[in-house]
Amino acid sequence: MDSTNLRAVLAQWATGVVIVTTTRDDGQRHGMTASSFTSVALDPPLVSICLASTSTTCRLIRRSGVFAINVLGHDHEDISRRFASPNIDVGDRFGLGQWQRAPSGAAVLTDAVAWLDCAVAACHPAGDHTIVLGLVQEAAAPRPAPPLIYHDRTYYEGIAR
Repeated sequence: MDSTNLRAVLAQWATGVVIVTTTRDDGQRHGMTASSFTSVALDPPLVSICLASTSTTCRLIRRSGVFAINVLGHDHEDISRRFASPNIDVGDRFGLGQWQRAPSGAAVLTDAVAWLDCAVAACHPAGDHTIVLGLVQEAAAPRPAPPLIYHDRTYYEGIAR
């Protein structure tokens, strides 16, 4: 399977956008934009994210044992782009939006549509990625709003309620 073709095909799947955050050894925040997030189970409360196995985020989540998922709203495109940019220093990514620490120490966006604070339950290798299973410790839905959607390498505002 040609990876370029596969990427083009998979880009046809519309998905929500999240910011995954965790903490570094020095206590500083770290985060990245992701679209490979899903709920897994209600009992126990489990979610998953898929991360490139060689990424800094994957390494830090494995080391810290915690992460938070911040579900972005239709008006968070700038934040998503900031956390996706390799040209912006990781610490500077938190310069946009208001952030607070969840009980785990990971950062949560105060006006996120929703956030989940998780402890790592398991990590499963999957090709060049790692499936990280998170046991949800805390969760909140601070602001009802249409979601930010990503499809065919383009952002879209979710359908208004």
